[in-house]
This record gives sequence, structure tokens and C-alpha cells, in this order.
Amino acid sequence: MLPLHLSADLLRIPSENGSPVNEYRIHHGEIEFRALDVQGKPFIHSAGKWKVLDLPDLQLHFSLNTVVAQWLLGRLHTLLYPRQDFSPGTA
Repeated sequence: MLPLHLSADLLRIPSENGSPVNEYRIHHGEIEFRALDVQGKPFIHSAGKWKVLDLPDLQLHFSLNTVVAQWLLGRLHTLLYPRQDFSPGTA
């Protein structure tokens, strides 16, 4: 089983009980999805092609409060509220 992988622009949800590995990414302003086999390799029939998630797909993730929705909210939060480092004596 591949471990959960999380970065700013990529989320990998590992396989459980032989189910596919799900990957989500932000690419050129779109949110995309693809399924991989248990070892994290592309399936032969899809060749690892990415599918753009449409509005109903995204609405479903947010209404169910999935890991994908939480990842996207966290990503949005970092974009809206970038971390600012403050040094003592500066303000």
C-alpha cells in the first residue's frame, strides 16, 4: 500500500483492500483526478490519463466533506492567507 501523499498541488489517497489509488492534482488552474493500480502505476486501459473534475464532482466532494475537499480548502486557505513571518521589533 502506498502512503498518503500530500503536497500543495498533489493529493494521493492510498489503496485500501485492493481498491485503486486515487490521485488529485491542481494543474493549469484545473482540479484533475486519475486512478492508479495498487502499486501506484497507471492502468493499461487509461494509461494514467487525468480527468478534469467538473462542478458537480467538486460539489459532491464538498457536500460529503471528503479528504479531497479538505485538501482543497487547505490549499485555498494558504493562497488567501499566506504565512507571514514576523521578526521581533518589526511591525
